[in-house]
Amino acid sequence: MTGTAEWIGNCAWNALIEEVNTTPKPGLVDLYSNGAHTDMDAETFRRSADALRPFFVQMAREGLSFDGSAEELFMGLRGVGIDAEQAMYAATGGVNTHKGAVFTFGIFCAAAGRCKKEQRVLTALGLLEMEQEMTVRVLSAELEKLRGNTGITGRETHGERNLHRYGTAGCRGEAIEGYPGVFGIALPVLRAGLASGRDWNRVKLQALLTLMAHTEDSNILSRQNPAVLRAVQEEMREFLRCGGAYREDALKILEELDADYSRRGISAGGCADLLAAAIFILELTVGGEE
Repeated sequence: MTGTAEWIGNCAWNALIEEVNTTPKPGLVDLYSNGAHTDMDAETFRRSADALRPFFVQMAREGLSFDGSAEELFMGLRGVGIDAEQAMYAATGGVNTHKGAVFTFGIFCAAAGRCKKEQRVLTALGLLEMEQEMTVRVLSAELEKLRGNTGITGRETHGERNLHRYGTAGCRGEAIEGYPGVFGIALPVLRAGLASGRDWNRVKLQALLTLMAHTEDSNILSRQNPAVLRAVQEEMREFLRCGGAYREDALKILEELDADYSRRGISAGGCADLLAAAIFILELTVGGEE
């Protein structure tokens, strides 16, 4: 059990490192620049990932050992998630590097552990089914309550403020819908790129660009507004129509976009989290069926 939990936690840690190492990403922290962020860099992300690794292991261990229902397993993760966030802030000097990832990765670490406990082969479909069993009813009830609470206290998360302003459901909605950004967008792009022998960095960039073209990024919404989000989506769609990360001059164009997005304060942090989650699922399910 310990070895399995360590393996799952290490896969989660590696996915976070793979995401920040993907370069160049427009407006995002990578090995090339800090993007639109003045309070973090690639080293901040690495410290954060290191601090979170033992909590990912713990969440996987919960999935492997917990005897209650899948919903009860999910609800029990909340305390571990709070501890993980506190460790992240301690490692980064109070900077929010991976709060969204703690939520998503925590679910899938526990889901992978639960699948292993039930002696299932780890597949993307199996993880998705377990995630849905764990989260849908609980998070749907939470969203309904949040929609009914229109008072602004100043303590809301970015996602909760976006819900009140724009009606978007954020990470809760992504989980309720079965992570379409991960399973319907990023994971197929990653698999197709690897199958065709593409450079791994460009494969990850192509997945990110595809997410940015089709996802309502919560970070862009909270830092900017819906008009900027729509403009980014259209710009990414046009870039993809011209070959995206696989065109010969893609890296040069992406460096130029990075400078532009950084100057304008545009950062698709939600898409970066989904890319990391897709890399995590890919690593968990290598050799498994889709």
